[in-house]
Amino acid sequence: MRRHVTDRARRAATSTLIAAVASAVMLTGCASPAPSEPASSEGDEALSPVTFALDWAPNTNHIGVYVADALGYFEEAGLDVQILPYGSASSPQLVSAGEADFGIGGQANVQTARTAGLDVVSVFRITQTDTGRLVVLGDRDDVERPADLDGLVFGGFGAPLYSALAEATIVGDGGEGEFDEVVLDTGAYEALSQGRIDFTLSVATWEGIQTELDGDPYRAFRYQDYGVPQQQSTGIISSDAYLAEHPEEAAAFVQAVQRGYAYATEDPDAAADILIEANPDTLGNAEELVRTSARLMATDGYFTIEGRAIGEADPQAWDEFGAFLVDGGFLGDAAGETVTEVPDWSAYYTDDLLP
Repeated sequence: MRRHVTDRARRAATSTLIAAVASAVMLTGCASPAPSEPASSEGDEALSPVTFALDWAPNTNHIGVYVADALGYFEEAGLDVQILPYGSASSPQLVSAGEADFGIGGQANVQTARTAGLDVVSVFRITQTDTGRLVVLGDRDDVERPADLDGLVFGGFGAPLYSALAEATIVGDGGEGEFDEVVLDTGAYEALSQGRIDFTLSVATWEGIQTELDGDPYRAFRYQDYGVPQQQSTGIISSDAYLAEHPEEAAAFVQAVQRGYAYATEDPDAAADILIEANPDTLGNAEELVRTSARLMATDGYFTIEGRAIGEADPQAWDEFGAFLVDGGFLGDAAGETVTEVPDWSAYYTDDLLP
């Protein structure tokens, strides 16, 4: 079903998101916390169990975690880490409810979820810069810049943030930011290739690479080239409750993960092999995609950036992208009210667990 993006529609979508997050808050009160008893081990000392929730099928965003597991970094840290496959509940919901100790969650995820009352905090930033792009098919001669997207059909994913990114990119190029929207699921890229939508959002380090390998690259527009603030779009989250109850395990996990991403930065091909070997069913036929993505993330300012340690937070990005969310009316509190005052973003992330 198509709908025109108006202020009224955006407010309605925001209310939907707030309601969804609020329902997840209720899980926090009724869910049992993850087990804290040590797991059995063949060694002299027992390993502490830790659960980690994926946000999607295994991909190079997760590569450092799989490296840390395969190379024994977790075991050396005294941890027995269970990687939980993606399911119907998001990783912020699972972490807030105590059903996972850690999970994948980017900056925007944390800023929206924590503001809405979920117990989530960013403990490690996987990507130092935004991997997202606004994309159209590469052979669209009528779309050479974002402003050309006015009046066309956007394939969104049901959250107001995605519409906000599309609108802000178009407006930043001098357009009106007015378009029709259809809500899609994982079939967004199929819908784009079939012409059922005109543009959507994509991840440059994964879907973008796949289209290049297929010989039909997208025409991609980077949000930040059109005034959208930078964000650390992929990261690892935990909860204040878990950090308070398990400070040693939390620090051990984050530092082992940092070792994993450092390895992936230094030897992306070897790290890619580890990721593929750990996930043969989903990645066994995607070797070129995984290796190309791993190399890009290791060398193009994603895993590392000058002047900042692997996994470290960028306070400026949190402040500026957070202001973008507040100014656009895309943040709601636990009561479902739109947030108009900027929260203290420094409470939303921590570097204290890094070495």
